[in-house]
Amino acid sequence: MLNGIKVIEIAPFYPGPFCTQILAEHGAEVTKVEPPSGDPMRFNEEMFAAINRNKKSVVLNLKEEKDVKAFFDLAKKSDVIVEGFRPGVAKKLGIDYESVRKVNEKIIYCSISGFGQNSEFSDIPVHDINILSMNGICGITGLKTSKPTDPNVQLSDFSSAIFATIAILMAIIKRERTGEGEYIDVSMYDSSFAAIPLHTSRYLNSGKDLEDFILNPGYDIYKTKDGFVSLGMLDEPHFWKNLCVALKLEKYINLSYDERIRGYSEIRGEIEKRISKYSSREIFELFRKSNLPFGVVKDVLEGSKLCEKRGFLAKSYYGKEYTVVTFPVVYKGMKLRRDGKAPKIGENNDLIKG
Repeated sequence: MLNGIKVIEIAPFYPGPFCTQILAEHGAEVTKVEPPSGDPMRFNEEMFAAINRNKKSVVLNLKEEKDVKAFFDLAKKSDVIVEGFRPGVAKKLGIDYESVRKVNEKIIYCSISGFGQNSEFSDIPVHDINILSMNGICGITGLKTSKPTDPNVQLSDFSSAIFATIAILMAIIKRERTGEGEYIDVSMYDSSFAAIPLHTSRYLNSGKDLEDFILNPGYDIYKTKDGFVSLGMLDEPHFWKNLCVALKLEKYINLSYDERIRGYSEIRGEIEKRISKYSSREIFELFRKSNLPFGVVKDVLEGSKLCEKRGFLAKSYYGKEYTVVTFPVVYKGMKLRRDGKAPKIGENNDLIKG
């Protein structure tokens, strides 16, 4: 789909490389421009292999004039640039959008940063947990304990990469129609905030949190004899009745959604009392037969088995073979480059010689 599209990546760690990984899987030619010390993510070979397949690598010291010239030689022949510096750094190095646009007016230039290019906090260095703590998400994940909690899932890294990818594809479509390039400003802060629309719709309009999730006995995690199971019901009377029948809780069968929330503590206790008598396997069979939205809690290794059956696990070669998760979409006609090799640092430096 993206065959012939040339992408330069000058972005370390997660958001930029994950964005360009998606483009590479769809056929784009991605060249990582790394400093002499390499992408810092190389400290962990498994992580690096996961988001750097089918890319090329060149080493440039962008503080040196000759290497800046080599960068512009690449930029002249490229379609997309993804950079992940703190705002102001690209301009200081002389490789910002306006500078590149002078040699390639059709360039699509995407900047991914913590807070965006014009934020009052743009000078602060951050990683995912810092972003999630500042925009309220750590508070949401800790609401049941009244203590802010790191969700231990890199939501701001992931969401900024996804929004950046979407924006780049939109800009490619725009360029095909108008012949014009584009500058794209994506922040981890805004992206993760935009990734919780159910929560923001409640907070921004009523100032309240989502009691529907927090104090809903039908939307919670319960202990079984040997593990845990999740229930996932909102205002769905048919599912609620199925649960009450399955667990012999007929006295609650006609409760409205609001009544369930108001009686959360009592009802949750009764549900847990019954679920705790079953093993996870037994509860799986019971809830599946009862047509309930549920999930037996598994670890990631167990959870990967279904993705493998769907064809979303692949191999990445970086020193040795690693199993990685690929773009999780099935196309009828398009073929993706799922397997691949992550580049050694500077292995494609011939691209910048002479």
